[in-house]
Amino acid sequence: MTTKRQINGTAVRAMRELLGVKHGIFAIDCDISPGYLTNIEAGRKQPASNVQRAIADRLGVPLDAITYVVHDSAAA
Repeated sequence: MTTKRQINGTAVRAMRELLGVKHGIFAIDCDISPGYLTNIEAGRKQPASNVQRAIADRLGVPLDAITYVVHDSAAA
């Protein structure tokens, strides 16, 4: 069984808005496109771990604040 972290896009958007950071500026700060950020916040895309970390760092929160653990029990 493997574990991975998935991002909670709703939490990302809520925190970004509370900080008052515009969508496009936040995307640039995280080194991603505004369209990709839209998909993350809408829950349509799951970013790689380095992007998850960049988002958490930009928000000033621990990774656990914007992600949750998913256990994959599929056989290899």
